[in-house]
Amino acid sequence: MTPIAIAQTEPTDQIEVPSAPSSALVHLTLAACAAVMLAFCAIAAPRGALHAALPLLETTLLLIPPLLVPAAFCHERKAWDRRDAILMLPWTLVVAALITQAAPTTATFAFPLRDSLWRSLDQHLFISVPAIMAFTARHPFLQSLLNYSYAWMLHPLILLAIFVPALSGKRVTAQRFVLVNALSFVLALPFMLLLPAVGPWVGWHFAPTALQHACEATIYELRKGSLQIGDSFGGIVCLPSFHVFWAVVSAHALQPFRLLRYPAIAAAALITVSTMTTGWHYGVDVIAGLSMALLTTWLADLVVSHAGHTKIKTSKVTINLTKNA
Repeated sequence: MTPIAIAQTEPTDQIEVPSAPSSALVHLTLAACAAVMLAFCAIAAPRGALHAALPLLETTLLLIPPLLVPAAFCHERKAWDRRDAILMLPWTLVVAALITQAAPTTATFAFPLRDSLWRSLDQHLFISVPAIMAFTARHPFLQSLLNYSYAWMLHPLILLAIFVPALSGKRVTAQRFVLVNALSFVLALPFMLLLPAVGPWVGWHFAPTALQHACEATIYELRKGSLQIGDSFGGIVCLPSFHVFWAVVSAHALQPFRLLRYPAIAAAALITVSTMTTGWHYGVDVIAGLSMALLTTWLADLVVSHAGHTKIKTSKVTINLTKNA
């Protein structure tokens, strides 16, 4: 009699295969913020502003495709986190271009200047910008350090916060940094539009530096409807202080990197203090900048954490093992 092999099915083994993480909410949030700023620029900008913005628009469009190439490469390699981190670079370019147009546009509406209000609020908070400046003037080394911090430390700190997390594949950190920047300008637009100010030298009546004087002239030109802002762009935003905001969020973005963590904190602290010791900002500007950093970081964390909950969806592959008995 010929033996018959009987196949017996053993218990099913299941293997979970991870798929790509979902960052859809991050991109939707950034797209919404970009749409708000773009709509504001298109509707509110003075006549001829669009023509002046064309070179910036063309440059942005030309730079985006090369930035997508490494993201596509990471996608093919299934390096999802690195791909999503690198995708923040083109978004950074878009957000920066829109900020560059939206910020000076707010000043063209020429709402009443609020320097006297900001001085009054400082006084109620027992903050005196001239007294702070006088204190640092009595300590030449401290004054030089803070002057240098305000003028030169911020831009390297921002560049590190943009590129280091993105290029090292820190998806959450890179996404949070771009989100806080986009959200901050959307939230700050009403304040920049309705509550403009020049700077503490106007409210406290002390002599401005040459650069502060040039910044003031730029603000008055903007209030006449001109967008020819030259090199004084950074000085047209009084409240909130984006010097403080960018210093804090940039230092936060560099916290995962051990070698950069403490230098970034020190630089952010010096920049924050220097906004008043150099006479560029009221105390309330600094408080508003810190508050904006905290608020937008919280909002960005909500968006990124929601994406994190749906980060890995798994598909179950069933393998039936049979053996002959």
